[in-house]
Amino acid sequence: MIGAIARVFASAADRDTELPHRGDGIICVEGGTGLGKSLAYLVAGAVLAKSRGKRLVISSSTVALQHQLVEKDLPALRKALPVPIIFCTAKGRGRFVCVAKLQDRATAAEQTAMDLDTRAGRQYNEIAAEDRARELGRELARLMASGAWDGDRDNLKIPVPENLWAELTTDRQGCAGKHCPCFEECPYYAARRQIRESDVIVASHSLTLASLAMEVGSVLPDPEECFFVFDEAHALPAKAIEQFAERHTVLGAADWIARLGETVPSTALALSLGNADLQPVIAQCDGLRRCLLELHRVIEQTHAFDEQTTRRFKRGLLPDWARTLGDNLFALACGLQEGLATLRERMLERAPHHAALVQRLLSGLGFYIGKLDALVATWALMLAEDAGTGHPTARWIERYEAADGRRDFAICASPIVAGDKLCRLLFRRAAGVALSSATLTSCGSFDAFLQHTGLDRLPQTQVLRLTSPFDYPRQGRLVVPRMRSSAKDAASHTREVGAILPGLLQSRGTLVLFASGAQMRAVAASLPPQIRPRVLVQGDGPKMNIVARHKDAIDRGDSSVIFGLSSFAEGVDLPGEYCTHVIISKLAFAQPGTPFEEARREWIESQGKSAFAEISVPETAIRLAQAVGRLLRTVDDHGTVTCLDRRLSDTTWGRRILRGLPPFRLDIEPRGGRRHSPEQTTTARTQPPPSAPDTATGEAGAAA
Repeated sequence: MIGAIARVFASAADRDTELPHRGDGIICVEGGTGLGKSLAYLVAGAVLAKSRGKRLVISSSTVALQHQLVEKDLPALRKALPVPIIFCTAKGRGRFVCVAKLQDRATAAEQTAMDLDTRAGRQYNEIAAEDRARELGRELARLMASGAWDGDRDNLKIPVPENLWAELTTDRQGCAGKHCPCFEECPYYAARRQIRESDVIVASHSLTLASLAMEVGSVLPDPEECFFVFDEAHALPAKAIEQFAERHTVLGAADWIARLGETVPSTALALSLGNADLQPVIAQCDGLRRCLLELHRVIEQTHAFDEQTTRRFKRGLLPDWARTLGDNLFALACGLQEGLATLRERMLERAPHHAALVQRLLSGLGFYIGKLDALVATWALMLAEDAGTGHPTARWIERYEAADGRRDFAICASPIVAGDKLCRLLFRRAAGVALSSATLTSCGSFDAFLQHTGLDRLPQTQVLRLTSPFDYPRQGRLVVPRMRSSAKDAASHTREVGAILPGLLQSRGTLVLFASGAQMRAVAASLPPQIRPRVLVQGDGPKMNIVARHKDAIDRGDSSVIFGLSSFAEGVDLPGEYCTHVIISKLAFAQPGTPFEEARREWIESQGKSAFAEISVPETAIRLAQAVGRLLRTVDDHGTVTCLDRRLSDTTWGRRILRGLPPFRLDIEPRGGRRHSPEQTTTARTQPPPSAPDTATGEAGAAA
């Protein structure tokens, strides 16, 4: 793996940049658990980046892996390499405190702490909550001033509620940058300076994708100057779709635009700005608000939401009324965007003489600018022409009840494949890219991953599949028990899982994975009283806290069981006795019936293909492979995977998934009669069970 990545990065650095990019410089590596993937891409990436004058960006989907890289793997590599390397973690602005806001809040807290007038006639609980928030704000300011805290939320030892943290951080539009009086002590800009000085930068998939869509150098270096490594790359297509999707509410937007119209005059007055800056913005606010109210009225008049909560536009085609209103709304929003940009520039001109005031006012205005950017992006995607991409955009409207009881609507748009943007923003720009995971193949093939990322369009992309060093037949087995119920019958399957599960919880460390929260909670509630105390259910606390409690119980010599959903099926490391049994209640299909899933199915089937075969089965196969991968984490581990979904052995598509799993000893209990013997088990692994009637109709919804 070291050699393969090094050769690809070396050839990428030497290639003729004038020639069309055909995937040279890109490699996809599937490496089984225990292979040492992080060591391989760190050695190859760091050395090649250093020797070719590039930077190495390592992107991960999990916080745990980022910590492992920065706290363990990179320090070890730095000691071993003959050349020095500097590394850091890149984080978004929202992970850092805004020092100006923190100081303002601390000052305000001191001024109001003894003001009894503000407490008159108010509820005790409300006053107590405000007192706690004020005290927490003062404590954070003390920690910051003393140097005990660097302003990074992840390095904070005391918990901060989300609503309070939102008041203490800022976004790009609300930041005055070098004009801020606290610029020199700003933790975000200190982190930015560290990024500029680093050879290796560790980031999340979300931050990396967001950076690629921003102005070059806004967060990460120019992609042309970087080698990228995406670890846990199987999550990249879904993360990209999530990152590039857009939405905004209708009445909610009209409300904040009205508040913006009230904020602008007071801002202009505070900074003595003239009417030339003020009046156009107020007029644009009024026009955009009226357009949004008209949009709400027209949506109501369609009566499409009298009996349903969503309306999807088939094949992504907007009706005339939506396109006409959308064009008008988009033009007004872009005009307001320009007006606010001009106003922001005029505010920054006042910063040299009124720095603290400008920063305070700018943070308030920045909230609305960010909201407006999201509205503009939503309608840019809603109105975009799809003909040039070859893939339609999923477009729909959702109905929901607002907090004040009004019926509001959300305008939603999402690309249905990530390949178009990934190719344009990443693969055709980066100096080199390596994508690594234990589960890049689905049912034994890279095809689905290449299609979902758009790499099937770059024919020189290389793929490499490396087997795990684990002795799967000796270390573990995969059991598919007799089940009377079908996993498609949610009620009866849940009852049967609840009935047989107590008999399966015999190991000291067990991980039970569910495809739905409803089934997880129902099964947990049905457990016998003597078992329930040793079961930790997702939602009982933070994920890492549950893992820590589980490990503590095992270390004490007790037994412990974790009930979890998809987030426990990947990125959770429970080696040795922490997990010797993984129980999978049901194959995890994507949630059927969502507008996005319907749009994907519609697009696939419009090409004469089966959405179930092309999308549902490959994605389910990867989810199952990730779940199965929780069992063996080291060469000394052992244990059992039990799947309580007979479709894995009884359907054609299930046996296709089965062939892509690690080569455990396979133990399929027949619906009647005795189990396979060990000799039959070996045969069953190399030759799937005899054909049986499919229990799925070929429809993703039916399967799920």
